[in-house]
Amino acid sequence: MFLGLSEVRKIGCNIEEHQNHILCYIGQTKGLYGVGFLIKKKYKGNIINFRGISDRVALLQLKFDSFFISIIQAYAPTERSSEEEIDQFYQDIETAHLLTEGKVIVMGDFNAKIGSPNTNHYPVLGQYGFGVNNDRGERLINHAFQYKLSIMNTFFKKKENRRWTWMSPDKKTKNEIDFIMTNNPKLISNIEVLNIQFPSDHRLLRATVRLNFPIKSRKAFATSLTIPKTDIEIKKYNAYLEKKPIFKPITTSWKKA
Repeated sequence: MFLGLSEVRKIGCNIEEHQNHILCYIGQTKGLYGVGFLIKKKYKGNIINFRGISDRVALLQLKFDSFFISIIQAYAPTERSSEEEIDQFYQDIETAHLLTEGKVIVMGDFNAKIGSPNTNHYPVLGQYGFGVNNDRGERLINHAFQYKLSIMNTFFKKKENRRWTWMSPDKKTKNEIDFIMTNNPKLISNIEVLNIQFPSDHRLLRATVRLNFPIKSRKAFATSLTIPKTDIEIKKYNAYLEKKPIFKPITTSWKKA
């Protein structure tokens, strides 16, 4: 249905219509970073918005018959990056959360290792993991707790050689650093790593998303919107609006590639 992209390396914030797919992307640094989405052409009518928060965080919103899905695509700074860069990255994700509605998926390359879960991390983590955790992994887990997200990689039993998502250039080190999270675990029925050969140090991570949810009443559906409530949330939201980030509504940014 859709593919989250990291390291797009295209400047601008645009939605492009190609022969078989729709490309949404944001990039602000020439030759570096950039995130976006590739959506099958058949779902063109389901796209209601694309927002570029930064060249590391983007938000795509889709509408189906009975519900919305908000997808946040993330590309975290590497482990060698400063704490200031990491803090800014998570601030950008928090901004994206303030703009979501309906069911939420957060996914991407988080450059974080969460290792093998323990019972203290339930329901954010399930039973299954890979390797050992690090400080960035703890930061990711804390973020998931804050926004009531489940890290879905950990809820599906897979062989070890089907868990890792990144391999070092010398092929000696393998880690699980790409994750798919959601505030509605029933939305995802499977997570799997695809062993497809292509020029990257990452492997594709695929989620099977359920779209056959029962239709909710108008009242129940309206309560799914995420609205800033606390003073801190309101300040963050207002600060975001004041920055006038590079994004456009779907109706004004669509163009033929």
